[in-house]
Amino acid sequence: MHRCLVILISFLSFSMYAQVHVNHAMIPAEYGILKSSADSNGLSRPQKATLFSAVLPGSGQIYNRKYWKAGLVYAGAAGLIYMYKTNKDSMDFYQEAYAKRQDGDSATVDTRYSLLTDAAVKSYRDYHRRLKDISLLGFFGLYALQIIDANVDAHLYEFKVNEDLSFRWEPQIRPSSFGSSSYHGIKLSLNF
Repeated sequence: MHRCLVILISFLSFSMYAQVHVNHAMIPAEYGILKSSADSNGLSRPQKATLFSAVLPGSGQIYNRKYWKAGLVYAGAAGLIYMYKTNKDSMDFYQEAYAKRQDGDSATVDTRYSLLTDAAVKSYRDYHRRLKDISLLGFFGLYALQIIDANVDAHLYEFKVNEDLSFRWEPQIRPSSFGSSSYHGIKLSLNF
């Protein structure tokens, strides 16, 4: 058992050294992969796009010249900030009303939600707290997603797509070999 483990580990260690580093200048541009474009400070285009997006959300999309994506990032961030603020304010109102009801002092009376029961006020407070937390998580998710998008888009920036790539669909009617009926369908064609 130990002998097999030693042989397996040695085989894996030798195979790790068998990989060859390919110089990007040796790969022809006709395959859709161009020479790596690192500028004078040593950062490649994907690294710069990732760094820009991490520092200022949406700036990586602007760097990649995908302005509409930057607009989506800003609209999503604005919507999530609005959702956070609205739910935080509602949660604070319900928390204040619930605190007035639970303090035991008859001088403090909840006039805002006087028609609701204590359980309903607490339930609404918890509901808005949950939505506030979801909007905060959504904001962090949007932040991470826009960084990933900027990086992937920068990697694909210099990728060439073959001009012969096409996808077509057309309706098709074929006669049946058994009689007067026919088959109806859709013909899909992918050319590359």
